[in-house]
Amino acid sequence: MSRLDELPPDQRAALSLLLRQRKSYGEVATLLAIDERAVHDRAHAALALLAPRQARELEAERREAVGDYLLGQQPSVADRLATRTYLAGSEPARQWAQAISDELSPLAPGPLPEIPTDGAGAAPAAEQPSAPSAAPARAGAVAGDDPFASPEHPLAQRLPSSRVGGALLLLAIAAAVIVAVVLITGGGGSHASKAASRSAAAAKTTSGPALTQRLTLRSPSPGSKTVGVMDILVEGSRRAFFIDAENLPESKGFFYALWLYNSPTSHRPLSASPPVGSSHRLQGGALLPSDAASYHTVLLTRETSRTPAQPGPIVLSGPFSVGS
Repeated sequence: MSRLDELPPDQRAALSLLLRQRKSYGEVATLLAIDERAVHDRAHAALALLAPRQARELEAERREAVGDYLLGQQPSVADRLATRTYLAGSEPARQWAQAISDELSPLAPGPLPEIPTDGAGAAPAAEQPSAPSAAPARAGAVAGDDPFASPEHPLAQRLPSSRVGGALLLLAIAAAVIVAVVLITGGGGSHASKAASRSAAAAKTTSGPALTQRLTLRSPSPGSKTVGVMDILVEGSRRAFFIDAENLPESKGFFYALWLYNSPTSHRPLSASPPVGSSHRLQGGALLPSDAASYHTVLLTRETSRTPAQPGPIVLSGPFSVGS
């Protein structure tokens, strides 16, 4: 017997309307002529009952965010990404989310929101590698400053995934992806340049993060079709990047890594990519370190060591700037 059958009728009805009918809390409240908070509370009480043992492992605030995520009640891209990031870094949260997902599947007409595997999401902002306040980071920096420096956790499990990470409100990412695709598939002609300019101008006139820079990354190999675009976004005092690259070889036996670079003695690992598969595409992003403006080049490299001391073979590179 499913635990769904053991729920009070009002709680089961709330879940059914939210999932089967794909309604929001507000829409269900209007339909039932009750307060929106009452719908929320019934739904979350039901989730706690469906997997009570796992629920007790999570703080109430975290449990609420995961519940909203599974029920499709996080309209903000930033909220969904933040919850994915939390799930990727918390085994108890993933266990509860998976238990809930298994129980809810009979009510959902399609797949529920994805539960990332261990390390498949980016670290929250508080866990992002912090930059030293003085000189640019160098190879051999102390653990905690250098995201490649900790051998306990493989790089690809600790750094940003193809689904954009970081705790910035990166609502501008969606627009950035669209323009990045135009730039990649349409080349670097005047039409693409005008599209980028319009996008940047539009981003600066809206609330939230602003697109301050668009960087083109090219292969050092003549005739290579591998190409990438990196966007720099800023919100308040924080900056983030988003990279979109195409026509990359599948990462079999190696992984791709991003570096900020000045010279063989002045460089900083920025992030690692999850495996690149048959799509031959890499997308991802995260917060930039506070000293990012002190670097003038960005590199995408192939790495085989989990703790590389310096950049490996260059796949893409380009001038780096954080913009104004």
